[in-house]
Amino acid sequence: MPTTLRRGAFAAAAAVLSALAVCGPSLLAQEKAAPPAGAQVFVYPEKLTAKDHLAFAQKGLPIKITGETTLVWVDLMPGARFAHPTECVLISAEGTRVVKGDWWLVLNGKDLFRDGKAYAVGFPNQLAGK
Repeated sequence: MPTTLRRGAFAAAAAVLSALAVCGPSLLAQEKAAPPAGAQVFVYPEKLTAKDHLAFAQKGLPIKITGETTLVWVDLMPGARFAHPTECVLISAEGTRVVKGDWWLVLNGKDLFRDGKAYAVGFPNQLAGK
């Protein structure tokens, strides 16, 4: 019985190595095509209010804004032209909230930060409570 187990384990290991050898070049090609590592951080220059409509993508679920809020968007894969991890950081007098997403933000029907241009933002940013 131990000999049979060793032969089975050897066959399984050989199958895994064969699969890796076949997949290897395509994985290497994917790594070379990957966008640059790092993150890009954007701060929206105006305060958001409860009247604003914020979402990830044009038809994405709404992200609720309850009062004056500073919006920070973090692109975790800058340059990627496909769905990828992003984070929306919402800072208000009630606290800070992080909403994870996978696309660009849309505010009141308009795409935000897609052009990659810098925004001038004044700090400190005073936020009124409810």
